[in-house]
This record gives sequence, structure tokens and C-alpha cells, in this order.
Amino acid sequence: MDINFDDLANDHEIIARLQQMHNSIVKIEDTLKLVNNPGLYDKLSNADKIKYNLLMSFGLNSLFWMYLRLEGIDPTKHKIKSENDRLKKAMGRAKEINDSNTKMPRLNKEVAKRFVRSGLWEPRENAESGEQEEKTWDCP
Repeated sequence: MDINFDDLANDHEIIARLQQMHNSIVKIEDTLKLVNNPGLYDKLSNADKIKYNLLMSFGLNSLFWMYLRLEGIDPTKHKIKSENDRLKKAMGRAKEINDSNTKMPRLNKEVAKRFVRSGLWEPRENAESGEQEEKTWDCP
């Protein structure tokens, strides 16, 4: 069966959409080449590895979602919907963990040392009277 595309030659809307789809596919291919670098993953921190894995999983699921749409299958009735929902929840948990770690109070060691030094006292002898008097540490 031959398909006649002569009728589409004058339909500029379809041509523009096909061109946009082609450009998007080229961008996806370029991105996949970039993230497929094996040395990149080894250099990431644990938090970045989590983000990377979640992003890759969600991205691949989204590509599969688009594939189903192109095939005329309703993805909302496919198992991919529950998988995408699960990944969204995992992304939310990862964001909460990352936010709680960044908002966690940190100890400033220099300030803590000054507090401890100022709270300590040391008796010193008064050279004239032979008595001891309290001396506090001088903080720089």
C-alpha cells in the first residue's frame, strides 16, 4: 500500500510540526550522547548520582510515553503512568532530603572555640598581695 503525501505538501501546519518533532529528536539524541559518558557518572557526588538516576529514569519513561502516544496507545491506561508517578514521588523525597541537609544548622568551629574560651576562667596570682584572682581568657 502506497501512501500519497502530495496532499500534505500544502499543509504548512503539519510540516511545521514534523520539523519541530525532528528538531526535538535531534536534541534528545545529543543529550543522550552527553549523558552516556561513563566518566561523568563516576565524578558525581552521591546526591548528584541520585538526581542523575532519577532524571535518567524519568526521561526514559517520558520518551516511552511519547512513543506510546505516537503509536496511538493511551499512556494513561498503561503501566508507565504508575511508574512515572512512582518516580515523581521519589524525586519529591530526594528534594526533601536535599533541602533538609542544606537547611541543617552547621557548627562554626571558630565561634564555638571563642564561646568555650570566654566561659573558662583561670585563677592567677596577684603578685603584690599573694592572692589569687579570677582571670578570663582574652578572645582575639
